[in-house]
Amino acid sequence: MRDPWPALFAGLLLGAAFLPGPFGFLAWGAFVPLLDRLARRLREGAPLRSLFSLGYAFGLAFFLIGTHWIALLSDVAITVPWLKYPAWLAAAAYLALFPALAALLAGALARRARVPLAFTFPVAFLAVEELRASGELGFPWFQPGYTQHAYVPLIQMASLGGVTLVTLWVLALNVLLWRALAGGSRLRAAIGALLLVLLPWVWGLRVLDAAPRGTGPAVALVQGNIPGEVKWSGDHQAEILATFLRLSERAAQSQPRPAVIIWPETATGSYLRKQLDQALQVAAFAACARVPVFAGFADYAYDSLGVQRHHNAAGMFAPDGALGEVYAKRHLVPFGERMPFQRLFPALGKLELGQAEWTPGRRPVLFRSAAGPFGCLVCFESIFPDLSREDVRAGARWLVNITNDEWFGESAALYQHAAMAVFRAVENHVPLARCANTGLTMLVDANGRVVERLPVFTDAVLASALPPWNPAGFPTPFTRFGDWPGALALVTLAALALAAARRKHPTSGDRGRAL
Repeated sequence: MRDPWPALFAGLLLGAAFLPGPFGFLAWGAFVPLLDRLARRLREGAPLRSLFSLGYAFGLAFFLIGTHWIALLSDVAITVPWLKYPAWLAAAAYLALFPALAALLAGALARRARVPLAFTFPVAFLAVEELRASGELGFPWFQPGYTQHAYVPLIQMASLGGVTLVTLWVLALNVLLWRALAGGSRLRAAIGALLLVLLPWVWGLRVLDAAPRGTGPAVALVQGNIPGEVKWSGDHQAEILATFLRLSERAAQSQPRPAVIIWPETATGSYLRKQLDQALQVAAFAACARVPVFAGFADYAYDSLGVQRHHNAAGMFAPDGALGEVYAKRHLVPFGERMPFQRLFPALGKLELGQAEWTPGRRPVLFRSAAGPFGCLVCFESIFPDLSREDVRAGARWLVNITNDEWFGESAALYQHAAMAVFRAVENHVPLARCANTGLTMLVDANGRVVERLPVFTDAVLASALPPWNPAGFPTPFTRFGDWPGALALVTLAALALAAARRKHPTSGDRGRAL
């Protein structure tokens, strides 16, 4: 491929926007070099495969930076530690196919449907992002809208159309900046870009000013800070449980008394409910402290055929000793928690790559508490907007995200994962309590502001009043209609493809119109 450097530079810029720190603004112009190079290829009449190559170069640079933390994973996270290095390269190489496809579609539609690249690029990119987030290999981790998490006024638009709407905003801003730098109507494009930043920002400030100011009942989040080599050794279960009970005693003594004490995902590394001695200790604590304990744990049950099914689960230990309904994680990590595509090819489940082989849950579970009904998102589930929307539509008025991000160390993934959870609060106008084994443990209000957080890699308790849910405009347009920007992009892409199919042989004049 000739001159891939602009595309590579664009990928590096977007990758940098995802690094910890105030770098989200880099995404505002990260696509400009790629757009400029794609436009030049179209003017030159270059073959479509060159557009694919440009998109792939962009994607490879972007995802090599974005997923670099795979190579930094704790050795405990992978049965064969050296596999994390080829896994990093393979993940970047696979994920780069999606922006490559987006560049190919955008250019092909611009050329054959006589539609400007300034229109086809955002549509194609957004539609392909929908594809990347779908199915058993769905991985929406690096959707560009997430780069804006630190700009709280801007991300209020997520309540209208989810993080996908924020991604569309990022793409539209890039198009306007590109046109301002290289297009024919530079002044109009520059004014449009300025308005595209100012109007959502001003509107977001008004939303924040109108948000409720009070506080709700107290909750307590217990960050046990248990190293992976200890947690999964099987030799320290009593000590781990003692750590969580000690921290929970401190939480129960805080004032005001918490409505619920929350432990992280697979908190003790054991089948907590099934191991009678451990279950009795937690139940006795809840009864003595008169505070329910909501914990993540490994669990199992038997199906109608008598087959034992294992789950990454969560449930409540009530003060009266009752063990209520158990939630089973619905969306499992492919290759980590379950080998994908087992429904089509059952033999895949027999491959041993160190995966846990959990069975996915089928539905949300609503947990009742003195702080109001809440839904649970286990770890990876916090990056899928449809799951939290399903919980809120079922009646949840706040969300609990329990996770074990110890695998990530202090890499960028630790902060990226937490930043994505913030959007689930904004999208549905409900507060979110995020409890992690090693961090980031935090409370987020219904507008995405982090109210309190604990330092990472410390054993600590976050005991604080839960921010109120936002009844204004509730349910939000996102809660009502879901990811309509993504659906609209898919429909528009189909319409453009139909128009292109009717014009199989573009004329020389079409090249100018395509830009």
